[in-house]
This record gives sequence, structure tokens and C-alpha cells, in this order.
Amino acid sequence: MGPIRRALNDSLDPAPSEPYAPEVTDSFVPPSRRRTADEVADYVVELATALERYGCPSYRVEHAARVVAELEGFHAEPFVLPTGIFLRIWGESPRVELHRMVRVAEWTTDLGALVEVDEIFNDVAERRSSLEQARSRLRVLSERRHAYPKALVFVASVLLAASASVFFGGRAIDIPVAAAAGGLVGVAELWLARSEARRLLADFAAAALAAASAWLATRLFAHVTPGVVVLAATIARFPGMTFTNGLAELAQKNLVSGGARLMEAMVTLLQLVLGVALVFALQQLVHTSPPPPESAAYALPLMAQAAALIVSSLSFGVIFHVPRRFLWTALASGATAYVTTALAVRHLPGHLAAFLAAVAVCLLANGLARRTERPAQLFQIPGMMLLVPGSFGFLALGYFLSGDFIAGASRGFSMLLTGGGLVVGVLFANVLLPARKVL
Repeated sequence: MGPIRRALNDSLDPAPSEPYAPEVTDSFVPPSRRRTADEVADYVVELATALERYGCPSYRVEHAARVVAELEGFHAEPFVLPTGIFLRIWGESPRVELHRMVRVAEWTTDLGALVEVDEIFNDVAERRSSLEQARSRLRVLSERRHAYPKALVFVASVLLAASASVFFGGRAIDIPVAAAAGGLVGVAELWLARSEARRLLADFAAAALAAASAWLATRLFAHVTPGVVVLAATIARFPGMTFTNGLAELAQKNLVSGGARLMEAMVTLLQLVLGVALVFALQQLVHTSPPPPESAAYALPLMAQAAALIVSSLSFGVIFHVPRRFLWTALASGATAYVTTALAVRHLPGHLAAFLAAVAVCLLANGLARRTERPAQLFQIPGMMLLVPGSFGFLALGYFLSGDFIAGASRGFSMLLTGGGLVVGVLFANVLLPARKVL
């Protein structure tokens, strides 16, 4: 392990909210191999853009930008938003100051790409790659195919809908119905993605199709639970992770970015609820009563729940493009979240159970990050997806829409408490066992 890698692993502050300011010496960055301010500025802004595009939280992107600049003998002051990056970089000798601004138009969660960005960063830090080579690799990365083909991602989304119906308390008949509704939503999403204008309606259309499928299923089969089918078919579109990341940004004092992510989550929830409301309105026009927003949970046998856990964890791994060699960690992360929550809710309120589950998942993720020298997010996100409170927000807005403001406020408050428990759990785990990784 070289001196720079040791500095990255041993000297990085485990709390990304605090600025990283290592001492830059000639032995750390050899004078003969220092890069110019223009080279460093261009590389930092492209690296930050890639991190933002592939799902890295804003506070981690800012932290990484500072670290990269310090390793090259410069100072950086980044300001990262979900839709743009502003960068000020300067050096002491000779005195120079540069500014960069980049618009980020698209972003997703691609853990495979995030791992590759981390490798590029490490190669530059270890002087195994020049800045121009690194920038070329980042550009190629943005054009490369995902780790899994679209057909496999589609199958994973269908299986995720089927397994989610088990977690939402559905009956055996709800599993194939939710899978069919999830497949219909997936096909519509592929068609809508072909047009920029149509893509903006994806959340609204997904909820409307899921509600219509549930309505039709109640006419064809007995004992179908419409609320479960709607929730399961649209689970991949719930902004629970966006909501939790927004709270995390606020906790890290990234107020603008956190507020933007919370507003994004709210708009997504509104589109989902309005899609369901459209179908409910059509039901009333044809004189059929809409299904209740929630039904009593029905516990399937333990073997069915275990199978649902395996399927959902691996499905999240495929959807988020976890590299094949690390796909087993998605199952480990999901199992940790599920088992911890199942044990905790027997004795504790839901938000405290979420706190303990987040601590367990993040301790596992940080331990694996130390062991493999890969980003902790690679091991954290699949498990956290089983914990995020997106369905609470969906149900809360549904109750508000139907005029039941007390139930809506109760669900909304539960979402806030659960999200807060997850955020504090992540922060607590990072203190107990820091990942010692920039990402």
C-alpha cells in the first residue's frame, strides 16, 4: 500500500460533514509530478459530476472534491446541488484562482459505476494514471452499458413487486397480481423513457396503471388486496431514499441540497397519489367504490417471507447495478435490515427499530468497505431500501386526498420519524465504525 493510499485510509476524517484538510508537503505530492491548476480544476469538476450522476450524496461529493484538490496541492471550495456543481479552486504558489460550473441534468443510482469512479480516483491518487487518462475514463464510463441488461433489470423489477407484496402484508393471490402489475408498470416506463416529455409523467403513469391493475384484479379474483397491489407495483418509484438522503443532507448542514431533495420527494409522491386518484375518480364514475388505501396485514408463512427477502435483496442489487462479484453483499445487507427490524419492532416503536436497523446495516457496510476498499454505499443502499419510509408518505397523501386528515397526519409523522431514525442511525454507525473511504 502506497503512502497516498495510507493517507486516504488512515487520515481521512470519518465524519464527512467536517472539512478534510491534510497537510500538503513536497513528499506527499512530488514537485516534478504536480499538475497545473487548470488540469486539477477540470478533473475535480468531472469527478464530482460523475459522483453526483451516479447517486453519491452531495456532502460526500463535496468532501471528495476537497480531498482530491488537497492531494494535488490545491484548495477547493465546492458547492454541490442535485442539479449543478460550482467549484472554486486555488493554489498558494503561484497564487491562482479558478472557477468551474457544471449543470447536472440526469442522475440515478448506479453502484457499479460508482465503484469504477472510485477506482479511477484511487489510480490518480496513487499516480498510476494521469489526469487526462482519468478524465477520458470518466467520459467512457458515462457512455458504457450498465452492469446488467435492460431485460434483466425489467425481470428484477417484476420480482421486486411480487416480493414486496409479502412485506406489505398481502395474501398469496396478491403475489402474482402484484408481479403482473409491476410488469405493466415496467413496460410503460420503458416506453415513456424514449421521450423527454413523456418521461416526466413516469411516476403518475406508474401509479395509475398499478391502481387500474388492482381494480381489474378485484373483478377477476377473490381476496385480492388492492392497496397491497398498488404499493408493491410502485415500490421502485417510492422516493423513500430521496427523502432519507434529503434529511441526511440537512443533518450535514447542506441546507440547499437537502431542501431540494425533500422537495423532489414530495413532488414524486404527489404524482404517485394523483395517478391513483385518477383511477379512483374513474371508479366512482362507473359507480364502483374505490378500495381502501390500506388493509389489515396478512402474514404469510416464514418460508414465504424468507424467499421474498432473498428475491427483493437480489432484485435491488440488479436494479442498482451492483457488480456481479459483490451481488452477495446485497443479500447480506437486506438480511441484516430485515432481521434487525423484525426483532426490534417486537419491543420498540417503529422509528427506534429503523434506527437500530440503520446502525446494523451501516456497520456491515462500513466493515465491508474497510475489507474490500470499495465505497460503503455499495453495501449500504440495498439494505437501506428495505427500510426507507416511502410507503408512509404515499399512504399519508392518500389519506389527505380522501379527506381523512387525522390518519394522513399520523402517517406523515411516522414517515418523518422513520426517516429521522434512519439518518441518525447512519451517523451513529459512522462514528462507531468509520468506513475510512472518501466515498
